[in-house]
Amino acid sequence: MPATLAELLAQRTFGLRPLGPAHPPGVAISWAHGSDLDDPTPFLAAGQLLLTTGRQFGDWPATRFDDYVRRLRELGVVALGFGTEVVRDGTPLELERACHAHAMPLFEVPYRTPFIALARWVAEANAAEERARLDAALESQRQLSLAILGNGGLGAATARAAERLACRVAVFDPDGEVIAVGDPALTAARAVAPFAELLPAVRRLLHADRRARVTLGADDPATGTLAGGGHAVLQTLGGTGRLRGVLVARRDRAFDRADLSVLTTLAALAEVSLEQAQFVRESLRALSEQLFELLLDGQLGAVRKATATLPVSLPDEYFVVVTMVEAEQPPLLVDWVERQAASAASGVFVVRRASRLVLLVDEHRWPRLRRLLEQRGATAGASGRLGWNELETGLTQSAAALGAGSFRAAGGAEARTGVADFAETVPAGLLGLLGALSTSSGVGGHADDTTATPGGALGSLARARLAPAQALPDGPGLLRQAEVWLRHNGAWEPAARELGLHRHSLKARMTELGELLDLDVDRFADRAELWVLLQAGSGSPAR
Repeated sequence: MPATLAELLAQRTFGLRPLGPAHPPGVAISWAHGSDLDDPTPFLAAGQLLLTTGRQFGDWPATRFDDYVRRLRELGVVALGFGTEVVRDGTPLELERACHAHAMPLFEVPYRTPFIALARWVAEANAAEERARLDAALESQRQLSLAILGNGGLGAATARAAERLACRVAVFDPDGEVIAVGDPALTAARAVAPFAELLPAVRRLLHADRRARVTLGADDPATGTLAGGGHAVLQTLGGTGRLRGVLVARRDRAFDRADLSVLTTLAALAEVSLEQAQFVRESLRALSEQLFELLLDGQLGAVRKATATLPVSLPDEYFVVVTMVEAEQPPLLVDWVERQAASAASGVFVVRRASRLVLLVDEHRWPRLRRLLEQRGATAGASGRLGWNELETGLTQSAAALGAGSFRAAGGAEARTGVADFAETVPAGLLGLLGALSTSSGVGGHADDTTATPGGALGSLARARLAPAQALPDGPGLLRQAEVWLRHNGAWEPAARELGLHRHSLKARMTELGELLDLDVDRFADRAELWVLLQAGSGSPAR
């Protein structure tokens, strides 16, 4: 512990005698200074101990003693030591009274104890405390390094720093969201609560995109204060122009140099961790493209096995396909999307295809991710809810929704934002399907391989239109009956004979199909559309 007045008075070898008033416990002494000046305050500082022989007192009146002690007290001098038997015997009674009046601790120093001995003791005690603080800081740095190298990673190092410094610590990502907190037991929502007052400062640092350290709540009002009291340190992570986040630490008392050295070590380790995570994400981009091709080939099991030990996630049974033109997204959005997916439990798979970003989002994660995409100004098209055997259909649907979507205009400009759903955006009719294909093949002036083959894309869209019928237990049979009927130019009798049905039964079946597909089977245009859907959906050429 640092040099304190109580410890100094307890040193028997000095023979110090307290004269009052009682000193508060734990009063620290930064330095011991000897002076017999009438007014030594210009040469003193708060936290110091003043030693004097009283040579300056002479025949001072009581009021002058009072002024002398008052100035010392106002400056922040922690105690006054009077050396006896040098100029005069005993301690002046007027000095004792003035010290009592201003609550200034006073003690008597015997003639045999030189002032230099007291000054040396204070200096050595503070030096020992500084060495102990340094040793503790070095041990804390070692513990942080071991923690982040272990299985706990950045979260473990953050928790260890919070424990060693007895403070709250959190690491924020470039979006101002908590990614590591000193108390691992807290949820993300609860973890950010102690730092709510600091969030505006965190966002300002991220927006400035420059390396910086900010201290709040210090004695200097210029550094800023906290409404909730206490002290805080905010340290950016990463270099200027590529910040990876902000480290925040907060507690009731100020952070000294040793504490700041521990926080600097944590910041350096956090930077390495976040840079490594970014490097891993960039390295996985090419692998994700290969994995996606395997998914298109129906090799779901092989992909799950290959990604078991990687920070790559796949949706469960059902998912939504989302397509975005990368060049049309707001700055940092693509990086945010990749960070959202960079976890084996995210339920989001991200892959680049030509100029587009394709997301496979688990159906349970999609509502939340959609809200976040819209909040960040994304422009995207989304498919319906699909299974793994419908992946290609999902690609076509999401690209068609992106191409045919109706988006909000920003300030009258032609910029598009929002998420367009295939079911709500692409018209159900044949002309709507063909129009969606023509626009989705070049959204934003970028070609895309998801609709490079119009026939294949039309087939995917046709199968999506026929899906309500296909979902019935006898759906394939119903569609086959429709094809036979249309091949007979819509004549009920010959079609019924070929199918072995009564014509009224066939007509009832076709009416049912029309209701499922929102078509009027008595209209020529709707019959023509049904014929094209059947041919495109089966992949067979029209006959």
